[in-house]
Amino acid sequence: MPPPVTLRNPYHDAFLRQKYGGDDFIPLSLGETGNGPPEGLLAALRQVTADSHGYTLDPYGLPVLHHTLRTYITEAHGLDSVATLGVDYEVAASEASTRNTMFQFGRLLLEGSHGTPTLVCSSPGWDYAGVFGALGFEIRTFPVLPEQEYQPAVSEFADVLGRARRDSADGPLLVALNVQHNPTGANWEAGAVREMVRSAIDAGASILVDDAYYAVHDAGITPTSALSILLSELRDTPPHRRPLWAGVRSMGKQFGCNGWGIGATTGPPDVVEALRTRLLPQYSYVSATPLQAAMAAWLKNPASDAYLAQQQEEYTEKRRLVGRLLSENLGYPAEAYSVGTCGAYMLMRTPPWYTRRGGGLDFREYVVSRTRVLLGEAFMTTPGMPLRDSHGYVRLFLGQPRALLAEALERLTTGGFTWAEPGL
Repeated sequence: MPPPVTLRNPYHDAFLRQKYGGDDFIPLSLGETGNGPPEGLLAALRQVTADSHGYTLDPYGLPVLHHTLRTYITEAHGLDSVATLGVDYEVAASEASTRNTMFQFGRLLLEGSHGTPTLVCSSPGWDYAGVFGALGFEIRTFPVLPEQEYQPAVSEFADVLGRARRDSADGPLLVALNVQHNPTGANWEAGAVREMVRSAIDAGASILVDDAYYAVHDAGITPTSALSILLSELRDTPPHRRPLWAGVRSMGKQFGCNGWGIGATTGPPDVVEALRTRLLPQYSYVSATPLQAAMAAWLKNPASDAYLAQQQEEYTEKRRLVGRLLSENLGYPAEAYSVGTCGAYMLMRTPPWYTRRGGGLDFREYVVSRTRVLLGEAFMTTPGMPLRDSHGYVRLFLGQPRALLAEALERLTTGGFTWAEPGL
């Protein structure tokens, strides 16, 4: 047998799983799924043709997926009513995750720049600091608060953006819009998003539209399209004032195959061209071509829309289930958790008594050591970096099967992780 692996794993969640895991371990942290991709997508993968397994000379992705996504993104956001494909925006297939595309967009913004690059994003929020901080961006945040139902306050956003513009002088300024918000599950209101886009344009900021969870939402919810709002605002903006912008979309998050890394990149034609024909070849070729072929076939199959409709019904039921169990079994007050309506996560507060009884352990480790349920960080930490302060919250992944979520909440109850201190 080979010797034990001695390489360091920088993921704290991997450390917790190794230390406390077992056959009954329940991961609810980073987006692990026990469902897997839909059978129709797996069938499409089994049927890809032999020529899908080699290189492709199209930097915009395997041509069949590239052309499929141009139509898919346009129709999903209703873009043909506000902009012209091939003139105002272009779409390319992408691989190796939305994070990768964001990093390359950050590199593009730094070219020929002077001054301090700055990113403005929400708090709590996704790990934008891990991507853009590595490129030297200073991170400025605006709050989304429970008392405002995690909707952004436009005036606070404008204040943060204004200060960032003054402090960065001539440096690149970037605004990240994550409208189906991770981790709160809020669907930001269209009016607020429009005002934020206008403020960003007025400040001369570039814009990143993070649509990772655009298609993941409850039944009956119409997700706000930041992409459509942005393009409608740019329609009447003089060309010299139009910002650099890019949008990212994950196919893996909506179809249970995050590990495939397949997505879409949208932006002005010159931005998409720079990202895919110049920056991409500096470090990689177009990859995952069999997966791209399968995704193209699946997106053209009407069963993919039926799958999303069923998934939306399931998310509605799972949010109701978790909210009810938190309230009835664990005694959580309504203001101590947010199940949201969009995305695959929800926020819950740490019980106020744990700081007296945690023995110095991080709350997530305190929970997993007693229940083998791994919750997520509310404020994601870049792998290998010191843990960030989650400000009294944890994140719970809702993408697992309903029965597994019920089992996890039952373990939290029997383990004493109720809102009131056990024994009182």
